[in-house]
Amino acid sequence: MKNIYKIFIAIAMLTGLWSCENEENLMILKPQEAAFAIITPEAGSSTILNKETPNNTALTVTWEKVSYGAPTVVSYTLQFAVSDTEFAAPVDITTSTSTNAIVSVSELNAKALDFGLEPGVEGTIDVRIKSTVGTTGSEPKFSDIITIVVTPYQGVTPPVDLYLIGPGTAAGWSVTSNLMPIFRDPADNTKHYYTGYLNKDGFKLIEQVGFWAPAYGTNGEKVQYRATEGDADPGVFPTSASGYYSFELNIKDLTYKIAPFTGTMPSYTTVGIIGDAAPLDNWGSSVAMTKSAFNPHIWKITYTFTADGKFKFLADANWIGDSSGADIQIKAGKYDIWFNDIDNRYMLIAVQ
Repeated sequence: MKNIYKIFIAIAMLTGLWSCENEENLMILKPQEAAFAIITPEAGSSTILNKETPNNTALTVTWEKVSYGAPTVVSYTLQFAVSDTEFAAPVDITTSTSTNAIVSVSELNAKALDFGLEPGVEGTIDVRIKSTVGTTGSEPKFSDIITIVVTPYQGVTPPVDLYLIGPGTAAGWSVTSNLMPIFRDPADNTKHYYTGYLNKDGFKLIEQVGFWAPAYGTNGEKVQYRATEGDADPGVFPTSASGYYSFELNIKDLTYKIAPFTGTMPSYTTVGIIGDAAPLDNWGSSVAMTKSAFNPHIWKITYTFTADGKFKFLADANWIGDSSGADIQIKAGKYDIWFNDIDNRYMLIAVQ
């Protein structure tokens, strides 16, 4: 029995020694000394990104293989960096075991903007490849660096809803009640409009009901954005007297215009929504909206669409659709629907 025990110990020791030796061999894998190069694109190559084709290929990168002196799987990571920073803060784009990578228009555009390149202006990005093997402590090897020229386009600004708040509005300083939205441009999420009645002493805008930030106000003649409640509180957009105003806001450029409204205003008895998505009798009758007591040209309804479909606004006998007069497409769900009969702008805000 003792002999069997000794044999077992000996086998275990030999196995452990073999494992350690094998692990050491794996850990000391080193890449070839010779440099490896990026084959395509050529250094200095230029691309102009097109926002109309975001899913197209913007960049195809190919490179030479790296040898680690033994049969092993090599992983390659495509990396970008701000030019002339010597990859102090590299950004990994994609990793694979192949020697090529494809970057789409939208992905390259996003990285270019992140690196501070200006839309519509040529800028540069540094590119390299990092090679590694899957063993602990393996030594990475980097390709030669190339610089490419990129002309990005303006990125898409996510849509936000903006609500009027302050002494000039129906809500006063309440962030929870009587909040009325202004109207986002359906073709450009950065632009917002309000044509309507306001009291004197100004207003601000908040993004979320119940919260004081994010918010927009003024800093002199410019727009001041308040990202958190810990940031400085901006001033009000000015209304020196009660009356009707035209207001425009660009949340990207942080610019605004406000002036007394001097145009004509309709006087509707009823406004409602009508269509196969709001079916009383399939385009036969409208579902009535409620007129604002603060601004008689703003109408609202909270409505649940049970299926995808189309609708329009029916103001007395006038059929009003989107900016081109076409039916408004809607997905099933519950919405707060706001309509301004002065300029025929509308907002659909999903109710959670």
